[in-house]
Order: sequence, then structure tokens, then C-alpha cells
Amino acid sequence: MLNKKLKRAMCGLVASLCVAGCTVPVFAQTVDFNITVPGDILSKRAEKADTEQRFYVTGTSFNKSGILYCISINRNTSSIKSNMASISPNKLSSNASYRTYAPSKQYYYMTTSASASGLHVTGRYTP
Repeated sequence: MLNKKLKRAMCGLVASLCVAGCTVPVFAQTVDFNITVPGDILSKRAEKADTEQRFYVTGTSFNKSGILYCISINRNTSSIKSNMASISPNKLSSNASYRTYAPSKQYYYMTTSASASGLHVTGRYTP
């Protein structure tokens, strides 16, 4: 009887370890950006690793007051794009949903415009 309980416990432990060991977390790729409007208004490309239908942007520094308007666009199919998210020195993080389905495992980039000419912003972008 004890031997049967031990076998059952060992089988349960092994099954739990297999499930835990086979689970691989998925993290969306985040890239740093360094944008000046007008001028260099595009971020580096980043792979969308999940099926969440939102993109995220966070500013880490602003050279002056102003609003940075951000849109995420699929690199291969420009009709796959997001609604606009905006960040400023008073609101460093924002996110927006995609207008149409944005598939994972594809590359996206962020394009920007600003409320003030000469606005320079650094930060992070996650498609």
C-alpha cells in the first residue's frame, strides 16, 4: 500500500516538473528609440511576440515641453496600424489598440509627429 502511494506521488511530481519545465514565457520585444521631430521620426523595428492587440510607448527624456504622437505600423503591411498614443513630460507612458488585427511574429515600427518643432524624445517602444 505504501509502495503504491509512493509511486503515485512520484508520478505526480514528475508530471508537474514536465509541465513546469516545458512552459516558456513569451515576452514582447522592446526597443529603445531616439526621435527628433522634424527629422528622425521612426523607431527601430521590433518583433511583436504576443497576440495582445495594443502597443506601448514610454518616454524617458524630453528636451522641452510638447506632445509626441505615436503610431505603430506593421513593417510589411502598412495598412496594419494602431490608433494614436501620445506621451509628454507630464504623461510618460501610453498605449493604443491596433485598428485591425496585428499578427505576432512580425516586425513593427513606430512613426511619430509632435506638437512642437524640435522636440527630441528618447524612450522605449513595444509593438
